[in-house]
Amino acid sequence: MKEKISVKCRKCDSAVIYPEGLNGEIICAKCGIVLESTFSLKHFSHWTPKWFSNWNEQDSETLKEWLTTLRAVSCQLNIPNFPYREEAARTIRTQNRLLSKSQKLSKNKRATVAALMHLVLKEYDKIRPIKEISKELSLDNKLVLKQAWILNKTINQEKNDVKIQRKTSTDYLHEKGGKIPLNKEIFSVAESTLCQVKASGGNPIGVAAGALYFACKKKTKISKEEIGQVFGISERTVYANEVRIRKLMANKFRSKLMVMIACS
Repeated sequence: MKEKISVKCRKCDSAVIYPEGLNGEIICAKCGIVLESTFSLKHFSHWTPKWFSNWNEQDSETLKEWLTTLRAVSCQLNIPNFPYREEAARTIRTQNRLLSKSQKLSKNKRATVAALMHLVLKEYDKIRPIKEISKELSLDNKLVLKQAWILNKTINQEKNDVKIQRKTSTDYLHEKGGKIPLNKEIFSVAESTLCQVKASGGNPIGVAAGALYFACKKKTKISKEEIGQVFGISERTVYANEVRIRKLMANKFRSKLMVMIACS
């Protein structure tokens, strides 16, 4: 049996309306009038039978609180389970960490969920004013409006936040240093050096150039000017990083030597 949507028919005032007709229309079960044709499901066009609003034992207590509040709010607003409440529940699940982290959103869950329902309905072109939602839920419309603004901004920021992995000094060593005709042994020495000094920090490009110059000094005639040109930095920066790396390596060597003496 198809789930009923509690929406009044504009012709016979019946509250018994089914969400799907023969061609996906919304029809009144009493008088048969087609209330809306081509019922559009933006997010659930390839929806699988999974109810996001139902929780299980693996869900946290905080998530259960959010979903319980959603159920109460959607029932009070007479909002159908599918797709509106399910879309809101999906958002709560996917943004659970974000919702729980934000004190402004989690402090008043009821107002936040009311704001979320407004945004979900708006997404489906089912505009329901915040004033109307707030009145039915006995909430301050200014608070719900504020929560809607924070929620919309926070979720969109999370979606648009593209995390770019910062390149390491080893990445720059292979990317930039690979343009210099050197044998594998020198690159191995430079890479090993970077592994030993990586905890010391510094600009990864400069550190990579310094490590390469450190490896080149005794075995090739490649100058700091040539390395700087390839890495796109000054020869002074190459030299400064090489000096720092040389001192770090010397300190490591002394430390190992002291340990060996102590153990002998």
